[in-house]
Amino acid sequence: MPYKIALTSSDGKTIDQHFGETETFLIFDVDDRTGSWRFNELRTLPPESCGIISGGEGPPVSTPAGSGCAEATGGFPVHCCGHRDERMKLVTGLLSDCRYVLTALIGKKPHMLLQREGITALESPADIPYAISKLHRYHIRFDRINREKENLP
Repeated sequence: MPYKIALTSSDGKTIDQHFGETETFLIFDVDDRTGSWRFNELRTLPPESCGIISGGEGPPVSTPAGSGCAEATGGFPVHCCGHRDERMKLVTGLLSDCRYVLTALIGKKPHMLLQREGITALESPADIPYAISKLHRYHIRFDRINREKENLP
């Protein structure tokens, strides 16, 4: 049975984004038996999911409707979306059919929230083909271990 992976990538080639700063997730389908994979779709959080953000110097800036985080701060470096509860609910809903998230970096709170929803988050700042191949090996190994545990008396 195929499974889905969500990736955080700015260029579609490498996993290079922090989970809390990602607005768009690349979704891949992986064949459970062969490990072959294909790009499925892009999933983007609605711009209003960022809410209040901080950028550069000065007070927090409210994200205008219809604009992304970076646009709201006039190009200042931002850590806009973060791990707020409201945003995390949107993210877990957006990724609810994914088995894994591969990201460059993820904090403890979002990691635990995803885990509660049955989504395993892994840090894997690497090229996408390498990361998916490595994840599939992990998936096979731990799927087998979990099946063995279920058969224990």
